[in-house]
Amino acid sequence: MPYHHEVHVYLPSDYSSNTKYPTVYFHDGHDYIRFGLAAYSINRLIVEKYIEPCIAVFVTPPNLHQPVEPNRSTEYGMNDDYVKFFCDELVNFIDSNYSTLRLPHERLVVGDSYAGLISLYIALSRTDVFANVYSQSGYFSFNNDRIIKLIDEHHKKSIKLYLDIGTYEGKVGADFLPSPELDFTSANGRMKRVLTSKDYDFIYKEYHEGHTWGNWRRHLIDSLIYFYPIREK
Repeated sequence: MPYHHEVHVYLPSDYSSNTKYPTVYFHDGHDYIRFGLAAYSINRLIVEKYIEPCIAVFVTPPNLHQPVEPNRSTEYGMNDDYVKFFCDELVNFIDSNYSTLRLPHERLVVGDSYAGLISLYIALSRTDVFANVYSQSGYFSFNNDRIIKLIDEHHKKSIKLYLDIGTYEGKVGADFLPSPELDFTSANGRMKRVLTSKDYDFIYKEYHEGHTWGNWRRHLIDSLIYFYPIREK
């Protein structure tokens, strides 16, 4: 992209260049660090031996939560230029500077809401880079269910998905999103049905939660254990 992105990288405490690590990429990076406590949670899960040691990359869009463009809306709205930046520039930068496992099934891309949409779109678009995706309260109603139709109209991709949604997310973004797109709960239900019909490998969870960081912070832990459990030696 022709502008800068703020990127933070978490390394496990016993990080060694002699070991290769799986990598977790977070959209809305600043928010996942500050509100999602993602770096803290990953560290505790590693220390307490719930997950394999991994590297976490937190990517923050420019002008976060501001109307000035470019911003998360211009990047996360299934933007192919952003997908190219993410997969070809960012991933290559991380792989060149850190000791990573460079296979799609060793990379996970994570996002909440709008960021959940782009996380899934990246995995669908670039299976050569990402084979795992975690969407928290994904904005799948975007542009008249565009991503749901995309999955329905194309052959199944070789990716593993973990999706969750709150049952109290029936009216998200009422002050700025188009009225037909406000019901995230129903949109995620439609996504579940399409993924089932296409026989995707996926986990789908509904919780009695809203569109909040309290919800996402808690259930991020479950997804990390799912994707990167301690492996048998």
